[in-house]
Amino acid sequence: MFAKKVAHIILALVIGVSISGCATYHQKAQDTEKALFAGNYTKAEETIKKNKFLKRKRNELLYYLELGKVQNLKGDFAASNKSLNKADHMMEEYRSIFEMAVGVTVNPAMQSYKAEGHERILVHYYKALNYLQLGDIEEAIVEARRIDLSQMVNENAVGGKLKKYGKDPFGLMLMGMIYEADKDYNNAFIAYTNAKKIYDTDETGLYRGQYPESLERDLVRTAAYAGRQYKSDLEKEDLPFGEAIIFWENGMAPIKEEKNLFFSLNEKNGNFFFASGNIHVPVDYDFAKDDEDFDPSDIGMIRLATPYYVQRINSTQSAFVMHNDKRKSLHLIEDISALAFQIERDNYFKELGKNLLRITLKKLSELAAGEQNEYIGAALNIANVATEKADTRNWQSLPSQIHYVRIPLEEGMNNITVNCSNGISQTFEIRGGGGKVFRNVVTY
Repeated sequence: MFAKKVAHIILALVIGVSISGCATYHQKAQDTEKALFAGNYTKAEETIKKNKFLKRKRNELLYYLELGKVQNLKGDFAASNKSLNKADHMMEEYRSIFEMAVGVTVNPAMQSYKAEGHERILVHYYKALNYLQLGDIEEAIVEARRIDLSQMVNENAVGGKLKKYGKDPFGLMLMGMIYEADKDYNNAFIAYTNAKKIYDTDETGLYRGQYPESLERDLVRTAAYAGRQYKSDLEKEDLPFGEAIIFWENGMAPIKEEKNLFFSLNEKNGNFFFASGNIHVPVDYDFAKDDEDFDPSDIGMIRLATPYYVQRINSTQSAFVMHNDKRKSLHLIEDISALAFQIERDNYFKELGKNLLRITLKKLSELAAGEQNEYIGAALNIANVATEKADTRNWQSLPSQIHYVRIPLEEGMNNITVNCSNGISQTFEIRGGGGKVFRNVVTY
């Protein structure tokens, strides 16, 4: 009788959880997205702070990432960095022993959110922009160094595999800009050189041969100021009245949706693997080590809820810049949408194998419980099925792409206008005072 009551209680709880928790993160963030599209950044900030899903402990990192981005859009740079510093600290924290222990069997959606490699770089991008617009070059330099560290973390994560996302010229380009703003031309030249190497040798298809036109001028200029040798057909470009660096952030990053895949566990010559049609995923686990009579057919069909990226369409297709009646072109410097899909491809089979093993181990626990008590076994089966959902979280307020233009300023007041294909324009008035001025413009 007691076992039946336990089973009924578990069933009721699980049904309640599954009904309330089946929506994707994108669906739970609709109020924020509507406010962003309307350009109402104050409202967007309010919706993030009221979002119950983001208030959960496991989503704390995502909360501060989304909040910091929106605060940057508001122009509240100090508040933005307060939020992003918290996010940055969380990304660097060592995973607790408890989380590592439960990570094998607990659904990823129930674990603490962990940022993707490109999201680490973009945290430093927004922090650096905030500091630069607050006039704090020293803290911006700290972010430049942090970009370098994040680059190394990303490279180590893919084990030096050249066809996977690890190196990112955007971070290096940004480092060069920040060092150059501090007149540290030697480090600026090194950063630009390292960025060009990635553009020249990339094997992912993301960057090769696509380096921005202005990068060559940056190399020539910083090499000359640093007293280094650099061969080029270009002449050194002097910037007596300074320079404006404008970033155009367009569109919205891809979102994650959920799809179901079905696999069976198979064994051949003592090796186990999961199969679904033509897909075969080997698993480094000996299911028969504790039960010599183990039969893969006992596991039955395995349903895996897995996330996948969905591209969002940008309403603004192109833009150009007018500077004192002179037209300037923008150059793509970071394709966040392309990076997201690249990372998804890089990790697909690794994540597939890990999650199939997780579900299978849960299946084994159901079988063991069922042998002891059929009601508990049935309840555990229902619980496992109901709580199986994809982790659809990602930093969704990021742009789809970032373009940029470097504009040598003229003496006096400079009028700079970003004109977009959808008719929207934004104008800055920047005085040529000899330094570098950074601005970001956002469209959807």
